[in-house]
Amino acid sequence: MLERLHNLLYHEPPPRRIPRGVRYYSRFGGLWTDRLDAAQQLHSRVSHGSISAHLAEQLGFFIEHGHVILEGAVGNTQIDTYLQAFHQAASAKGPLLASIPAVGPRDKGIVPLHQADLSAPLTKALDTYYHLESAHDVIFAGPIQQFLHAVFEEPLLAFQGLHFEKGSTQAIHQDTASVVLTEPMRLCASWVALEDVVADAGELIYYPGSHRLPDWLYSGRYKHFNHKRDAHEEHLRHLESVHVESKVRGLQLQSFLPKKGDALIWAADLAHGGSAIADARLTRRSLVTHYTATTTAPHYLRYRPFYKRLRTRVRPGCYYNSLYY
Repeated sequence: MLERLHNLLYHEPPPRRIPRGVRYYSRFGGLWTDRLDAAQQLHSRVSHGSISAHLAEQLGFFIEHGHVILEGAVGNTQIDTYLQAFHQAASAKGPLLASIPAVGPRDKGIVPLHQADLSAPLTKALDTYYHLESAHDVIFAGPIQQFLHAVFEEPLLAFQGLHFEKGSTQAIHQDTASVVLTEPMRLCASWVALEDVVADAGELIYYPGSHRLPDWLYSGRYKHFNHKRDAHEEHLRHLESVHVESKVRGLQLQSFLPKKGDALIWAADLAHGGSAIADARLTRRSLVTHYTATTTAPHYLRYRPFYKRLRTRVRPGCYYNSLYY
């Protein structure tokens, strides 16, 4: 009864209408960087003096390739402070949770962080920003915040965070298949190196330019996979199509070997994953955060009690919410 009341009280914002004459690469719309005339839009912003020449160069690369690397985006002091807090939280009972590999339709389970084996691939500490204030200086570091504000042109909402100690070994995928929003293409993610990453550690891999691959439609209609609605085989076909379509377009798989503090920002549909771990002794500490605009709603909000749908303000223009807490 209470759950039904929560659902009645929730009014999900409808997807915004695409203005007449505006065209996007995806049928699902997106951000201004996803428009067919994104290059002209960027030129207009430069002409009006709303962005700097350096930021314009970053945005131009992002528009063309679907990602951008911000070197030294987060300071070592901020990272060390965060890591100290994280490992303290992981060593004792506390509120933080972790996702661990499991057998079943959803292939994961949720356990208290102190019970998780952080040395196991695919183990992810969830939304550490919710309980560790030191995470805010990482996920909303100045260069990251500046770039994302230029892309979204609205206040930011961090709504899904993943802390990895080891390489994920995750298959190359597109986030829109599993990160569900009312407007699926209004999504970006940051990947922050919490240490120097070396080869054989299960480094991040991605196809530059894959953010322009054709929309994969689940059940002929949806941008996201739903294990209750869609056959698992369809998801596997989607994963395979990423490689096939990338090969057809001549896209080359790249590895990311960043220095501590470097950040990679990617667009909603950039195909990415984790390479195999060739040396089990190596760690690949990283913090991944998914962002949208505060006018776009994560799908999980419709299932949350109304008092857990609230956004928490970190600083002007920066907010967070969580599915788990």
